[in-house]
Amino acid sequence: MDAIDPPASFGGWNTGRVVQQIFESLYEDDLEDEAASPTRLVPALATSVEISDGGLKYLFRLRENVRFQDGTPFDAQAVLFNIERMWKPDAPQYSPVAADYNRIGLEALKSVEVTGPMTILITLKEPFAEFLRYMTQEDAPGAHVFISPGALKKYGNSDIADHAPGTGPFRFDNRFSTPFGSGVRLRRNEDYWGGSPKLKGIEFKPYPSLEDRYNALLNGNADLAYGLEGSDLDELERRGFVVIEGQVPYIWYFIFNMRDPVLSDVRVRHAIAHAVDREGLSNGIFRGHTTVASGMLPPASPAFDEKYTFPYEFNPERARLLLKEAGVPADWRLRIVTANAGSGQLVPTRICEHLAKCLEAIGFGAEVVRTEDWVSYCNEWRSGLPDGAGVSQMSWGMSCDIWLEQVLHSRNSSPFGFNAGYYSNPAVDRLLDKGRQTQSDDQRSQLYREANLLIMDDLPVLPMLTLRRGSVCHHPRVKGFRNPRQNWHSFKNVWTDPEV
Repeated sequence: MDAIDPPASFGGWNTGRVVQQIFESLYEDDLEDEAASPTRLVPALATSVEISDGGLKYLFRLRENVRFQDGTPFDAQAVLFNIERMWKPDAPQYSPVAADYNRIGLEALKSVEVTGPMTILITLKEPFAEFLRYMTQEDAPGAHVFISPGALKKYGNSDIADHAPGTGPFRFDNRFSTPFGSGVRLRRNEDYWGGSPKLKGIEFKPYPSLEDRYNALLNGNADLAYGLEGSDLDELERRGFVVIEGQVPYIWYFIFNMRDPVLSDVRVRHAIAHAVDREGLSNGIFRGHTTVASGMLPPASPAFDEKYTFPYEFNPERARLLLKEAGVPADWRLRIVTANAGSGQLVPTRICEHLAKCLEAIGFGAEVVRTEDWVSYCNEWRSGLPDGAGVSQMSWGMSCDIWLEQVLHSRNSSPFGFNAGYYSNPAVDRLLDKGRQTQSDDQRSQLYREANLLIMDDLPVLPMLTLRRGSVCHHPRVKGFRNPRQNWHSFKNVWTDPEV
């Protein structure tokens, strides 16, 4: 788990699920609503926002009588202080890391003005229709949440990690050792503006192995577990556990190195797509608890089109023919870069091994290169695929369509963004730029769908799987838990029944 400093964190959803309980933004997902897809946006540290007709001005009215967990008042000056930490290079509290991680949301800002003790006016350079939705994204990476200015002044950027007070229902208590790495203990924020939570505290424990997560739930070492796809969920249900089913904005995908002399040929990328038995992967390794991904627009995102189907059927003969046409030498081997496990990951090494076996079945080879630590892998992955590496893998997705821009627009090519395979297509860039600025929801969705069609034709990435069942499971003594169409949850209304 990464350091607890959300604007400067790239730890994935395991970290995001922790900080969601501690920190808040001006607007948040309604995490109590299990039906809305995408999630509804609701006021949090703001009580309302007035958006100008042109979509350039956002006037936020802030919630009164809110304090950070160290007693520092929350007000317009606190909002300005936090934004300038990410946006204003000459501010004393400026963090280059936070600025880098939050660039997608910050690059549209023109000015931030305190117009009253509890009002703040944000003016954009150009329309950004998903501006509010983007600020709800935990670990996007980074997060547009608010940290006590008093603590930032006391500790500075170098020491604020694990000392950052938020305004949320739980507060950081401590880290503790486990056989699998450090866990994090939270305790109830008795002074939470939304009412004191029912739980006294929460412990987040790491279990990198699927088997260990499954057993932790069975033997009572955990009340709730994430990421049990591929385990025996039917047995869990027979024992009375609650197995959650539903789609969330998630895609597990491979990224092709577009600078590689072999993979730069679109026929090779198409061949690999035809060579991989994704249905066999989903049904075999994951017991049908996953579904094959249709494209790079994840389920539960605004532009997701449930009617769209992946255009490359499993066809090994077609794969062989395309590789022959491309003149790929018989001794060619694909180098696959992966982490052994990580935040929101399925079982990455087994998926990579599946890809390798599919390539071997058509007469080619592959090598899987593993990184043990997830946070280290993320930082290396962000730097972009090195020479000699053919593909890397990632699991990600957002409930706002700007994610497509974040991972595939040419201006976000690594190491300045998260387009780790260096994909560049001017036609895709134009659609993504227009989509960002389009105010109409229907028109914006259509633009992102058109961009997805072009991306799937170029295939700089290979979408593999999305989640269906088992991403969250819990003991029946856990009450009040809600499972929205999102990758993180709120525990402020959760409680446990000792009689169950």
